[in-house]
Amino acid sequence: MAQRTVLLTGAAGGLGQVFTKALIQAGYALVVTDRTAFPAPSAARRIIVDLTDPDAVKHLAAEAGTVDILINNAAFMPLVPFAQLTSEVWRHIQAVNVEAPFLLAQALCPGMAARGYGRVINFASSTVWGPPPGMTAYATSKMAVIGLTRALASEFGGSGITVNAVSPGLTMHDGTLANLPPGAFEGVKARQFIPRTEEPEDLVGPLLFLASEASGFVTGQVINADGGGFGF
Repeated sequence: MAQRTVLLTGAAGGLGQVFTKALIQAGYALVVTDRTAFPAPSAARRIIVDLTDPDAVKHLAAEAGTVDILINNAAFMPLVPFAQLTSEVWRHIQAVNVEAPFLLAQALCPGMAARGYGRVINFASSTVWGPPPGMTAYATSKMAVIGLTRALASEFGGSGITVNAVSPGLTMHDGTLANLPPGAFEGVKARQFIPRTEEPEDLVGPLLFLASEASGFVTGQVINADGGGFGF
């Protein structure tokens, strides 16, 4: 198999760091991106980009070059009470979580189709099935990601491209620890079939499967990797 090239967004975060390591170990060539400077392995090419800027997103796609696998991992997840949710925050969340994946797919999928091979992996969230207070904009964006996943799978079904989503439960890493109250983790764990807190490593298996040639007949699907929590 020729070495495939992956474009991974949100590479500086808790999930992104683990995904970067796993993808390199699996033998992929890697282009990683986030909005501020961050350390990246020497085996990966780093690009800094603000995903809320549509022109910057289009430039990212061009700078990344030939991409076989697009992983839309970047997400903006503030906890904002509904009464305090401004249109500016709403638009910021949608820009990062929905518009950037759309623009990257629009820019990169035609090349994948021309080569007869491609993988697009989006990240949804178990919050769409049971959103807690304060996550109206975030849960809405992640349900839109599911719709985008299904629609793109239909658009490119005959071109060798598969489009799927991974839907994690509440995963413990620096970002969620900083934005959510400590009790949130215990509350979610109590509603899961597997009674432990999810960690980024729990998502590596589904991610590598969807990125691989083994997933060639799987498309338009949402894999709920949430310990049997909300997404069943």
